[in-house]
Amino acid sequence: MKPRYWQLSYDISDPKRLRRVAKLAMLHGDRVQKSLYLCALSPDQLVWLHQQLLVILHGRDRLMLRPVCRKCRDGVRFQGAGGHPERLEPFWIV
Repeated sequence: MKPRYWQLSYDISDPKRLRRVAKLAMLHGDRVQKSLYLCALSPDQLVWLHQQLLVILHGRDRLMLRPVCRKCRDGVRFQGAGGHPERLEPFWIV
């Protein structure tokens, strides 16, 4: 099954938990901003990631996993030096 794109964002008060969530998010997606990631996840990967995040989160921490459809991704506009995470260059196919 083709992976679906998800937007992962968070607001975490504790620096230790923040680092753990950021490290986990970077394993599964591309960082768009400090606490915003674009992740391509299969259904099984989504379930596993969500379970891992639930273990880390505590108290007033907030996290959002939101599906991003193809039409929505095509309509995204970027400004600044970061660029579009799906179009990172250069890359090689060998």
